[in-house]
Amino acid sequence: QSIVKSPGIPVGKEQRFKVPKNILKKTHFNSLLIRLEKKSSKRGLASAPVILDYFNELILGSEWQFTTTAPSKDDFTSSPEKPKHAAYSSNQFKLSSRPLARTIEPIRGRQVPPGEDLALLETDDDLAVDALLSEPEIAQPTHFSFDTRGRMWVAQYRQYPYPAGLAMIGRDQYYRSKYDRIPPAPPNHDRGADIISVHEDLDGDGVYETSKNILTGLNMANSVVRGWGGIWVMHTPYLLFYPDQNGDDIPDSDPEVRLAGFGLEDTHSVANGLAWGPDGWLYGGQGSTTTSRVTRLGYDESPIYNEGPIVWRYHPRTKEFEVFADGGGNTFGLHFDAEGRLFSGHNGGGTRGFHFIQNGQYLKQGKNPGKFGPPPNPFAFGELTMMASTNSIPRFSHIGICIDAPALPSRMQGQFLSVDPLHHTLISSNRIPTGSTFKTTDTGFPLRSKDLTFRPVYLANAPCGSVIFSDFREQYIAHGQNYQGQIDPNSGRIYRLKGETSPLLKDRNLEAKSTSELLTLLTHDNLWHRQTAVRLLAQRADPYLVPHLKTLLEGNDSHPALEALWILHQIGKLSDSTAIHYLDHPAPMVRAWIIRLSGDDKKIEPNLFAQILSRTGRETAEVQCQILSTASRLPPKQSLALANQIISQPNHLNDPFIPLMAWHVVEAHCENHSETVIATLNNKELWSSLLFLNEIAPRLIRRFAEAGSRRDFLNCARLLELAPNEAGRAALTKGFEKAFEGRTVPILPDELTLKLDKSSLSMRIRSGEPEALAEGLELLTNKQAAQAERLAAIRAFGSYQGTSEVWKQLLTLIISADEPNLPRAAITALQIYQDKEIGEVLVKFHPKLSPSLQASTLNLLSSRPTWATTLLENIAPDQIPPDLITRLALHDDKAVSSLLLKHFPKTEKPTPSLRSEALQKILAERPGDPYAGEAIFTARCASCHKLFFKGGNVGPDLTRYQRDDLGTMLVSILEPNAEIREGYENVVVTTSDKRVLSGFLSDEDQNSIVLRGFDGTDLTLPRKQISTLKPVGRSLMPDGLLNGLDDTALRNLFAYLRLSQPIAK
Repeated sequence: QSIVKSPGIPVGKEQRFKVPKNILKKTHFNSLLIRLEKKSSKRGLASAPVILDYFNELILGSEWQFTTTAPSKDDFTSSPEKPKHAAYSSNQFKLSSRPLARTIEPIRGRQVPPGEDLALLETDDDLAVDALLSEPEIAQPTHFSFDTRGRMWVAQYRQYPYPAGLAMIGRDQYYRSKYDRIPPAPPNHDRGADIISVHEDLDGDGVYETSKNILTGLNMANSVVRGWGGIWVMHTPYLLFYPDQNGDDIPDSDPEVRLAGFGLEDTHSVANGLAWGPDGWLYGGQGSTTTSRVTRLGYDESPIYNEGPIVWRYHPRTKEFEVFADGGGNTFGLHFDAEGRLFSGHNGGGTRGFHFIQNGQYLKQGKNPGKFGPPPNPFAFGELTMMASTNSIPRFSHIGICIDAPALPSRMQGQFLSVDPLHHTLISSNRIPTGSTFKTTDTGFPLRSKDLTFRPVYLANAPCGSVIFSDFREQYIAHGQNYQGQIDPNSGRIYRLKGETSPLLKDRNLEAKSTSELLTLLTHDNLWHRQTAVRLLAQRADPYLVPHLKTLLEGNDSHPALEALWILHQIGKLSDSTAIHYLDHPAPMVRAWIIRLSGDDKKIEPNLFAQILSRTGRETAEVQCQILSTASRLPPKQSLALANQIISQPNHLNDPFIPLMAWHVVEAHCENHSETVIATLNNKELWSSLLFLNEIAPRLIRRFAEAGSRRDFLNCARLLELAPNEAGRAALTKGFEKAFEGRTVPILPDELTLKLDKSSLSMRIRSGEPEALAEGLELLTNKQAAQAERLAAIRAFGSYQGTSEVWKQLLTLIISADEPNLPRAAITALQIYQDKEIGEVLVKFHPKLSPSLQASTLNLLSSRPTWATTLLENIAPDQIPPDLITRLALHDDKAVSSLLLKHFPKTEKPTPSLRSEALQKILAERPGDPYAGEAIFTARCASCHKLFFKGGNVGPDLTRYQRDDLGTMLVSILEPNAEIREGYENVVVTTSDKRVLSGFLSDEDQNSIVLRGFDGTDLTLPRKQISTLKPVGRSLMPDGLLNGLDDTALRNLFAYLRLSQPIAK
């Protein structure tokens, strides 16, 4: 069967063809024939063909059969037997990483022509659907919004999925791509196909008679709103503002770049969904598989880093930028309901979407850290989740809104209406208040389609009182298929859903109304009218407004009190005294918004704060949740006072949001204000709260324990000392044990060990108790004992120098190692012993140890002159790393110096074996495979560096490092001593017992230092034992890290290093 007959592909261009379903026979070898018919000597393939499924690829780059005769029928026969030549097996498929480019001609799929599509859309009996716009007038409408004249602005994302002017140089199986450069912003940009258009219904009959393209040639422009004197466009990686003060739709000047640095690696997850919030901020989303480093050009010295989904906001007047909520689904579109709550959809199943609250830390799309990475805060210990549902929900609800549109039946008012592009439907659900948030129950499918290309992706309450929704119009909707070329960039529709007999609202030009007329619209029964009137009145800031707004605030209901409150805030007339006055407003959401707006400046005046604090304990769950959101923005004392007031309440243990929100408020101060955090816990009322005992106390001690510095462990001891009862101690013990599940317990300060167990064996060993020494030695030899107990005994013997029986048993643990934890602890414990035999045994068994234990052993041997001599006499010079040679030279010992001179006569600084220019040339020749590169990183770098939550903690975490800056990265790798990052300077310590140790100071206090060596082992040294401590101006990172890697391996390593998000196999 023929796959395609192509008229020819231009030289250097790429074309992909869709293999029809069922053409390949499973479990058989299928024949693929390519006929080259051009009669030119230059005919042929520039590169090997590739067969792709969604996540995998097979490069047909090895053996082929060639013939100049016409193929016979036998050439097309599939066979279960493997052919002798040119055979490719399924096990040769690998995870996709081959860069893709836009094909000459996309695979468009089937389309139902405009005019015929309505017959395929089915609605409930009391509903009707109208077609408003279609191709060629519009295409790929991912977003639309309405200006203050009621006109519809449409973002036509025609350039998707490939940015114009960029070349993909690498990608992963999820189609997260690395491009050759950051695209410039307009007007000096690479012109693309995206369009911003405006459409107007001139006479209010529901037909958009006029359409005009306002901005053309854009490149990755997916959403648009008007307001505050111009046009705002999300033109990834930039938020653009086109000034248009007179509103003639002709920009007054080139666009202003208000924000830069949004991620572009996955163009179906880029920053998107612009929406005006009721507070005057401009809100936007970011999807699950992009990473941003956002800056306000001319304002920020360093970017704000975000990995994965977020909701962000920008203030058009103050130019502030902040993350509103972290995490979520593949956020693409935002909706504010009548009370100013924020919702979005999810491209997974099990939910109709997310209810986003201020400063919430949410689950990031899914629990797979290999794809989405871990939570941005390693001490979050839980994330807020999506809205629960009482019924099963298949994926996915792209975005949802709360119906607040009078042209729809009364039965639907207040329902949650979602679009499901996979199942070609709109879904209605009831929102059910559940504590501080909501759950949903589906009530039906008010619109269904038999058209397989119907793909609703966005919807909104409209000026005419209906709900309008856009249709992306694709047979193939998955972004992987779109990247592969299965897309129709010239298709798209916009429809309206209304009551079958409901009239449309005609009064839509709010811009023409007076201030007093707009005030009357604050009670309008259409959400768009109320929200737009708020925006217009806030922009006009007429002093006439203030007394009228305060009068509206006196009412008992949420509306129009909320609208009045939002305007007062935006025009700067919400004083502290006004806020205090309305803290007792009957409507909970009014109280919640007063608290939210009062805390937006990240400070609250003492009198207003006292009034909020005094009311906190008796507030509703939703208001208390907002109090926690506000608390997360305030200074420690105010923040913790509010949080502890809520934690003390007896009725929020099972609330979906409050327990975690309370914990996240407390945790935010643990790093820099731990003393304040612990001081607030001297409160017996807290220790009797189930919320504190079940949710806060275990997380708090776990947080300090996992941070793992000496100061943190001393904080753990203080918590245990504060616990007034057995329930408190049990909660803390539970959290401390959780911190070390599946990992090694480090050496703990005596103060903490004493609090954990005053009669522990470790403490008794350190005290030199004879019975404990004997018991500890027996424990070292007992393979049946728990590893944690044996580790504790080993570390205790590293603090108290036992007999030769002890160090001999420690050596036995090292040379008979069948796992790394015990021998590594034994090597560290041997630091305090001096016997020459220790060095002789370790040198003898050194070749048989694992590479990581070899490194730790060499570090130990280099620390004492007698062991160093043994090392230099028995270990081959090429097995001794350069950093160890430097340390050995610091010994004031003639034997060591003589052996160093013999084995290492040259002491010049080693030069990099690969210069930056040559390496850049190699990397530019062709892309690498990030999956193969991950293995190289694991072998060569991960023992010291962490990247995407995997690796060691010796060197800096590379995840947020600017890894797309190849020049800086090459300097760090090729010449690690050229620039040493602060906090990672190598120091050399000499001790009173003649040891020489090196590493960097990972921690210190007035009593001791903690030295972290190249092997990642921490060694605690009492200051009284330290003779000298000097920086040596060298990095712990070894020279020659890239030695031995061929060109392919180098490209693979850097393909992995330059990824912006984790990959998973």
